[in-house]
Amino acid sequence: MSDAHIFAVTLHHLAPGAKRAGAGLPDIELTEVPEKKLRELVRALSALASTDLGAASPELRVVAPHGQFVVQIAQGRLRINSWTIRVGGSDLSPEQIIALITGAEAVANAVGINSASGQPKRSRATMVAVLAVLILVTNGLTAWWLTRPPPRPPLLPNYAPLAKDSAERLLTGITGDYQTGMNAGARALKISKDGRVHWLHFGPGGTIAEDVEIVVQPVQAHDRPALLADERALIEVVDGASLVFYNETYRRKVP
Repeated sequence: MSDAHIFAVTLHHLAPGAKRAGAGLPDIELTEVPEKKLRELVRALSALASTDLGAASPELRVVAPHGQFVVQIAQGRLRINSWTIRVGGSDLSPEQIIALITGAEAVANAVGINSASGQPKRSRATMVAVLAVLILVTNGLTAWWLTRPPPRPPLLPNYAPLAKDSAERLLTGITGDYQTGMNAGARALKISKDGRVHWLHFGPGGTIAEDVEIVVQPVQAHDRPALLADERALIEVVDGASLVFYNETYRRKVP
């Protein structure tokens, strides 16, 4: 496998080398990461899946030549999501995840196409067919993502309203813009100090396809501060730069 592909990787809640997880660990930005190093990081994250992560939510955020990916641990297994092609799964091996990140050649190899075999014309035709299917599936997923109904609200945990002073401190601390991405189908939360919250849905080219104002109430849930949104769901404060809403992670947008 060639190291021709170069990636940018952010380690979230991970020590250097992704060999240890911790909620207090700062993000680590890696540039010019070769494919060999990416494989080491994904396999190291996989090794942490069966360990006690405590309050940490370790992630590898990967910028590849053909898209952006987040590799994380969910229910003791690796999971991959992409803002670009909307792939995902919770039962994938490190090799399958690396194949998705590294692109068409790796995906072709993963499904058993061997370009070095004694039948080059057949392999080439098969690869074209696989790529055509991937493009059709991607377009179909994008269309579904843009037209899908709003997510159903999860069951709310027990919560308690915050006192006035605590509520003001919470809103002051999380005021800002948060995004899951900028591609079509991504979402954003805009939180004002006065408690106004707008939930945005991006269309093609970064346009705003939907802007919904949410009524929120500062509360305490899971022993952490949160915002009760429209009395239906929680906007959970993970740390100073991350929020979770409807099981999606929103990252603070840096001005």
